[in-house]
Amino acid sequence: MMINLVNLSKHYPSKTLFDNLSLKISLKERMAIVGPNGAGKSSLLKMIAGQMEPDSGQIVLPVGARIGYLPQDLEIVSDRSAVHEVVGGDQALQKIEDEMQEIEELMSRPDQSESEMSRLLARYGDLQTRFSASGGFEQEATARKILSGLNFSEAQMDARVSSLSGGWRMRVALARTLVTRPEILLLDEPTNHLDIPSIEWLEDFLNEFAGSVLLISHDRTFMNHVVNGVIELSQGRATVYHGNYDLYLEQREAQKEALESAYERQQKEIAHMQSFVDRFRAKATKATQAQSRLKALEKIERIELDHEEKTVKFKFPQPPRSGNVVLTLEDVTKSFGERRIIPPFRFVLHRGSKIALVGPNGAGKSTLLRIMAGVLKPDTGKCVPGTNVTMTYFAQHQLETLDPHHTVLEAMEAAAEESENQTRIRSLLGAFLFRKDDVYKKVSVLSGGEKSRLALARMLLVPSNFILLDEPTNHLDIASRECLENALSAYTGTLAFITHDRHLIEAIATDIIEVMPGHIQLYLNTPYMIYLEKRRPRTSEPTLPKDSLHVPPKSSGTSSERSGDDQSVIRKRIEKIERDMDEVSEAIAALETELASPRFAVNPDYKAKSERKKIEQKRQEALKRQEALTQEWEREAGRIRS
Repeated sequence: MMINLVNLSKHYPSKTLFDNLSLKISLKERMAIVGPNGAGKSSLLKMIAGQMEPDSGQIVLPVGARIGYLPQDLEIVSDRSAVHEVVGGDQALQKIEDEMQEIEELMSRPDQSESEMSRLLARYGDLQTRFSASGGFEQEATARKILSGLNFSEAQMDARVSSLSGGWRMRVALARTLVTRPEILLLDEPTNHLDIPSIEWLEDFLNEFAGSVLLISHDRTFMNHVVNGVIELSQGRATVYHGNYDLYLEQREAQKEALESAYERQQKEIAHMQSFVDRFRAKATKATQAQSRLKALEKIERIELDHEEKTVKFKFPQPPRSGNVVLTLEDVTKSFGERRIIPPFRFVLHRGSKIALVGPNGAGKSTLLRIMAGVLKPDTGKCVPGTNVTMTYFAQHQLETLDPHHTVLEAMEAAAEESENQTRIRSLLGAFLFRKDDVYKKVSVLSGGEKSRLALARMLLVPSNFILLDEPTNHLDIASRECLENALSAYTGTLAFITHDRHLIEAIATDIIEVMPGHIQLYLNTPYMIYLEKRRPRTSEPTLPKDSLHVPPKSSGTSSERSGDDQSVIRKRIEKIERDMDEVSEAIAALETELASPRFAVNPDYKAKSERKKIEQKRQEALKRQEALTQEWEREAGRIRS
């Protein structure tokens, strides 16, 4: 059984999304759909969900398959509680429950005849059996479990949806989709508005999900943790790659290099043949050969290189040098009403630091960043900027500050200094893909991604040596995120930022501030992956099997000597574990190299798919073995006396 797309076409007056696109997706696959903005990713999901009709072609789904579809930026407006809104998401169950309630009302009437009561009881029993078999009686518990995973408190679960913010309503929409237990799950940007703990929960949920998953995401880490295949949409074509997102990038690069080499060889051959034709077509002795070469030239199937997609290209201007101390927080606190958001916190930020604020939504990350930026006064304590510090603050809702009546050019001019020249403004806009007549578009008609690019472009007008960013990657595609990552990496000033993009944190952050409800913890000189290791909860120390330890006779030596013998045994075990880890790492590297082979890259045949599946299974087994060895190493290392 599979999802079968046959000769799909979709055309608009200004562009063609697909033209005879065909694709087969096996059930129980978890696939990401990637491609440049406007390639038709969301449109393809809508067609599979039955929300949009193709101009021609067919979408063949398994008979009776239940589909769960989460559109991008869907917000639910309801006066029901969050948990009851989620429970109501399973329409099939809701229909059964509604009929059961109707029958209960009918049976409560005193004028029902005996025969009618018997019929109603039989029907009610049938509905009750179906309701139970479909998990109806556990539905509210399931809904609460999903909402809890998405970081809802009990109070939020029971609050009216209409009282929740847009981001939380998006989570309700996601929970509604997940609770229906579909066979096919279609998710368009499911991590939008989720904090990192909720994203990690969703990863676990999808990895245990028994059905098929098709998703669109700009979160590289999320895709690496969830998908086992990638569908690339580009220029009306769909190409299938196997493996996670990083493997897709490797395979695509290898395919691109192979195509470019083949193109260069073909161009040399064409030039050689054309030269022969040009030289000898007029000579009687060579005319026949020249004509033959000309016919051969006409029959050559020309290799075409894909057009390079336009991407954002920019870097932050070189800032003036600040003093060594950029910012000092002296026991700052902040409360809203009776709720204390920021407990007493002191911190000195030094020049060149790139510090990420992490923690769940609502813990106070944005509040702390606003205090650091000087746009929010603390209730107590001081926030003191250092010598020669110039700040630029990118707020979480920066896009909402753009005047919708302005054109793109006017929005830039409003943020620029009076002495700024038009040439540089136009150049900056061009770097963010606003070219020619695009600069005269009204802000009101821009997409979320375009508004994000405009807001970032405005930041570059004035050089600053201290940049504070609150969710700068919202609405940016992967190519724009990579450009932002490169620009921040090369930035020589000081940076404080909040993002739910773990790839960006891992690539940029030198220090971590963990903001939890009622508690703030500093992790200085700590990259993100080391921070994750430090915050990972330690398991209780297991008891090792007796035969794995050397226990000397009671009469031999002191207790400290016996302890020393135990330590020696543990060190030998650690050495053995490390050798095993090296072997497993080499095996994983070899398997990943094999998976990146060109024969698996583009539309492999059945034999190649079967072979690739076996290799992937071996890789997954090796990864599990590596994780087990790592945990064993950590346990044994913890037993070594410092």
